[in-house]
Amino acid sequence: MNEDVQKIIVPNYSYGYAKSTYEKLEQYEVSMQVPPIKENESIIVRLDGKGLTARFKSDTELFLSEFHLAMKITMENIKKYCPYVRFAYSFKDEISLLLDKEQIEKSKDFQNRIEKVLPILSGYISAMFSQYIPKTLKKSPCEAFTFDARIIIIPTVKIKDYFHSRQAFAMSGFIDRICAFRHLTPFSRTFINVKQSLKDVGDDWGNYPQYVSSGYVGRYEKEKWVVDTASDFMQKWYKYEHCL
Repeated sequence: MNEDVQKIIVPNYSYGYAKSTYEKLEQYEVSMQVPPIKENESIIVRLDGKGLTARFKSDTELFLSEFHLAMKITMENIKKYCPYVRFAYSFKDEISLLLDKEQIEKSKDFQNRIEKVLPILSGYISAMFSQYIPKTLKKSPCEAFTFDARIIIIPTVKIKDYFHSRQAFAMSGFIDRICAFRHLTPFSRTFINVKQSLKDVGDDWGNYPQYVSSGYVGRYEKEKWVVDTASDFMQKWYKYEHCL
């Protein structure tokens, strides 16, 4: 054997060796912990589908009912995998989830680190939607879809305002879509004006299913997780306050 060839020294691997080696690098590890949540604050996680609105936009149909149905089924199954969800609202490819703070704080899985919830929620929602979307709407049998997730720490008294604002976005999005699809040119794109413009061309706002314009709401009713259309979400908030 050539004496010039140096022998490769194999480290004496152990937990102690690994720990001492990484201690030199630990300073570069960045903590992404969320600031402490106050007693009068609540946690909402909002998930958004990456490019799904454009992906499921049809040139020949105003909306794809199978897409909305897949979102509803995803909402219905959230509680199976994420028991700490107390309330939910969804429209198009967006889902807002109100979380139970106590479950997050006491769960051994999270150890009061709310940032750990984000990848779990994103993973489950992405997997469920990819499973529930019909094969007829997929470009390939294995096509998968992704939802990102963000944390919103909000004063509890502002929960109503938050969910109402999300439904306002749902309504405005459908208004824009129906104006473009039906070639409507109202004076301004308000609900009243668009409703009248539809009437002027022999159409009726009431012909379109409420889940498209209003979205879905999920909550507990008599200890059962219920998901249905949110047609009266803003007008009759008192129906949902006890679920929060």
